[in-house]
Amino acid sequence: MSSGFDARRFFSYLFIFAIALVFILQFGPGSRGCNAPLAPSVKDAAARVNGQEISLGEFRRAYALRLDALRQRGGGDLPEALARQFGIPGRVLDELITSELLQQAAEAHGITISDAELLEYLRKDPSFQKDGQFDPETYTQVLQTYLRKTPPDYEAGLRRRLAAGRLLAMVSDTAEVSEDEVRARFQREGDTVSLSLVRFDPAAYAGKIKPPTPAEVSAWEKAHGPEIAAYYQANKRTYSKGEQVRVRHILVRLGRTPSDQEKSAGFEKAKALRKEIVDGKDFAQVAKDSSDDPGSKGQGGELGWNERGSFVPAFAQAAFNLKVGELSEPVLTPFGWHLVQVEEKKPPEEKPLASVSGEIAEVLVKRQRATALAEADAKRASAALQKGTSLATQFPDKKDADATAVESGDHPRAVDTGSFPKSASSIPRLGPSPELQAAAFAADGPGPLPGIYRAGEAYVVAQVTAREKADEARYQATKATLREEALRQRQAELSESYLAALKKSATIVRNEELVAPTAAEG
Repeated sequence: MSSGFDARRFFSYLFIFAIALVFILQFGPGSRGCNAPLAPSVKDAAARVNGQEISLGEFRRAYALRLDALRQRGGGDLPEALARQFGIPGRVLDELITSELLQQAAEAHGITISDAELLEYLRKDPSFQKDGQFDPETYTQVLQTYLRKTPPDYEAGLRRRLAAGRLLAMVSDTAEVSEDEVRARFQREGDTVSLSLVRFDPAAYAGKIKPPTPAEVSAWEKAHGPEIAAYYQANKRTYSKGEQVRVRHILVRLGRTPSDQEKSAGFEKAKALRKEIVDGKDFAQVAKDSSDDPGSKGQGGELGWNERGSFVPAFAQAAFNLKVGELSEPVLTPFGWHLVQVEEKKPPEEKPLASVSGEIAEVLVKRQRATALAEADAKRASAALQKGTSLATQFPDKKDADATAVESGDHPRAVDTGSFPKSASSIPRLGPSPELQAAAFAADGPGPLPGIYRAGEAYVVAQVTAREKADEARYQATKATLREEALRQRQAELSESYLAALKKSATIVRNEELVAPTAAEG
């Protein structure tokens, strides 16, 4: 049996090696694929892949089918402008490029589809059936009406697509998972722990500390120059202002969950208002007459000076990309459609360290004192826990038991993490704390964990409430399922890696104007 297994592995590796060799010869240095211009462009096609054209018609058909599917799923219309903002044209084109790459690779490897296989696929396609059976008349009608192709053209393309699918399946079939990998997966996912913990956040102690006197702040500032400088560097944003814009806007408000028809109607209204401004009407007057923002319409849409973070991302991108005096196209945000006009811009400003050194010193003195109080409470809680007083008794959780995390600044309260595996990147309801996580999984069973731990700026005290180790009996019971999961993951990784290699080795020229967010279909 082992010799058969080794032979199968040998042919798998031989297949991968053959693929690599063909790509070196076909797309490597000296091949036709490397003779492309440095900055190629294409306007008469959707894309070119190693010289093979993806036509504008092919892209438009695929794009229309995608939009129809999305509209049917959403139960309404999907405006073209919104589809472009979501990047749907680009995704459709990427899929066509990937498909073409796979088809070319299948041809290079001599992978073919027989007439019998092609006929079997056509017979099973429900698009070509009538009363549950393949119907030649329906087949011809669908090709002519919807795909606008003759049977020979459609079947030639279908052969290429099926061959590409077969190639990708062959790549996936080379995936193997060893016993050691399955066992390692079990060790990561089958080894679990549950904790009860309390977080002592210095921020919660800010109101308990005695404010430092000016003399104390001054003395601390003189003695801790490097710490003040480090804090300044880490928090420079606090002591600076980013680029600012003064803008006006007009809002066409949408409801909280607008339908596609409402979005489309709002977009058309915003376009009409934009045309009024382009045709010469004053922006401020249009805002006063037509804006749905009660807070700014009285001021002609004026929003004053703001940094990027003051706006939702889509609005900020439009405002900061515009030049002074420019008028945006309609911009969609959770509030509705906006027209944005920039009045003025200011470059970033920064306060020097010398001007804020005393202010930082006061912040750090307060933090030091609050941290000392938090640490002292954590040590007392840990000592009581070691003597048998549970954390839930010491710090009953009076908040919602379903709260997802212990928030920064919360007063100490006991929370349960629930069960989590050794492979978890952080502790539920707490966040990252590598030292605590290591101690928890080193425990043999329920009981208090020694000492105190850090989670960011806070101190944590914890006890194990449940411990499940990855034993042999559980492994044998779940091994088959784990192997399946691991194999599926490995197959996906192999396919993704193979497709990435195809793209890296190929000469791909995209028609970027065709998929640009503001472009209109030609």
